[in-house]
Amino acid sequence: MAEVLYGGAYKRRKLGAHARRSLYGFVTAAIPLVGYLLFNLVPLGIAVVTMFVDMDGYNFGSMQWNNFANFKTVFTDARFLHSLGVSFILTVPHMLGLIISLCLSALLAQKLAGHKFFKALYFVPYICSSVAIAVMWRWIFDQNIGIFNDIIKRLTHAESGPQWFSDAGSFTAMLITVMVWQAPGYGIVMFAAAFTNINPALYEAADIDGAGALRKFRSVTLPAISPTVFYLLMAGIIAGLQTFDIPQIFAGDSWTGEAGPNDAALSSVLYIYYKGVMFSEMPVASVMSMTLFVVIFVIMVINFKLSQKWVSYDV
Repeated sequence: MAEVLYGGAYKRRKLGAHARRSLYGFVTAAIPLVGYLLFNLVPLGIAVVTMFVDMDGYNFGSMQWNNFANFKTVFTDARFLHSLGVSFILTVPHMLGLIISLCLSALLAQKLAGHKFFKALYFVPYICSSVAIAVMWRWIFDQNIGIFNDIIKRLTHAESGPQWFSDAGSFTAMLITVMVWQAPGYGIVMFAAAFTNINPALYEAADIDGAGALRKFRSVTLPAISPTVFYLLMAGIIAGLQTFDIPQIFAGDSWTGEAGPNDAALSSVLYIYYKGVMFSEMPVASVMSMTLFVVIFVIMVINFKLSQKWVSYDV
């Protein structure tokens, strides 16, 4: 009888410890969930509601149904349509960065002397603050003290270099240059991991068949790393369409809402920031945000469909 009671007490104590561990686990898991609800889902719900109303600044009590007037305002706004075009242009640096990172990763995979040092060196621009990078490149491209213009003037014997900050085409080229310099770092790390996961037996079989380096890269390496290419392609498109920090530092004018010559740096997110934060037009900014989301969603769906033709998961 005593053993039964002792055994029952032991089971009760064991059950109590298990319950405490379960409670601790639940609380730990609930912390990020609560943060997601408060800082993601709740603002998203508010944004969806404000799309259909007029509102006085940030006063939610002043909401009034406006019969879809915000949608008409957005879809007839030439600057917003222009900003979408700028955002698509700013995906170009990420695509170029993808190609550069693939080529550099292929070289680093050969494990030449100093490959670890260069792998870390190429990753530095990615981990640096975009604000610091933008400030640094503004100095480099400065019309008066910038080293880039000084080099061009010495090489061409011209009195002045390109007008980076006053010509729309030059301004766009400058932004692309800065973003291409920053973009490859993350891709190099991802590709380096993908290269190490390729089955060496595939290369051995290719050697037996007499395949050269180029044929092995095309027939073995690319199919094996195609999932990584697909991921980086999607991530680059999303990052390009959501570009904000570098255009804002280079050309943002919070007082006038302008963004460089002929709004050459007016990305969609920067324009949404102007409308929603600087000019307190939250309903219009909400419609713009949802429109940008739909654009990105459609592009991603198309990419997923097309990826079935070239992404291989069974190599």
